[in-house]
Amino acid sequence: MNKPNLDRFRYQLQRQIGFLRTSAALFDRGQLDEAIRIATSIRVLLHDTPNSISILKHLNAKDINIFTTVVGRQEKIEGYVAVDSFSMGILRLGGAKSGYGPDLEDFKPGVSGVLPAEQWWNQIVWRLRSDLKLARKDIVLAAANQDGGAHVDKELSDAYKILATEKWGTITVRKGSAESTMDITHMHLVAIRTMANELLKSPELANLSVVEFGRASGA
Repeated sequence: MNKPNLDRFRYQLQRQIGFLRTSAALFDRGQLDEAIRIATSIRVLLHDTPNSISILKHLNAKDINIFTTVVGRQEKIEGYVAVDSFSMGILRLGGAKSGYGPDLEDFKPGVSGVLPAEQWWNQIVWRLRSDLKLARKDIVLAAANQDGGAHVDKELSDAYKILATEKWGTITVRKGSAESTMDITHMHLVAIRTMANELLKSPELANLSVVEFGRASGA
């Protein structure tokens, strides 16, 4: 690949990472639907079809390592009919931050799990029942292609619809004599925000986005 094209693709990677950071910050301030924008950027970074090429493939970088917060869970539940819920988020109890939210774990060199980008994309992160599983790819593409990221479909895929529309429980928080309740919902949006955290804290992805000679021409 010639140098101008390489720099342009690196700049486009940097651009999408910037979109991820902006949407993640807005999500954390309560604008949960920013997760749909996050999904669209993740699709641009990773998804390849006969008619479109991902940024990572343009950069010949589909084998870089991506941080994963889902380590070993798939293997642990093999052979079981189980709901692998909460796998892309954290349930917090006690205090003002009680509720179900994204896993914003930090990357720890030498300790945190990583996967080559293609494996990360296809890793099973939700198992709703033995015959209904979701990889990151399934959640992201449903959000981007069906749920308003780049297109709105008449129907959502079955598994994504369960994540998006069902109530997964209720949390009751007591502080003194005061009591409040909150439903556990929006699992699809929480999962996508967790994916953004994984990408934004992946050192190899950050290094790949460096444009050595400034902004590429025509970008």
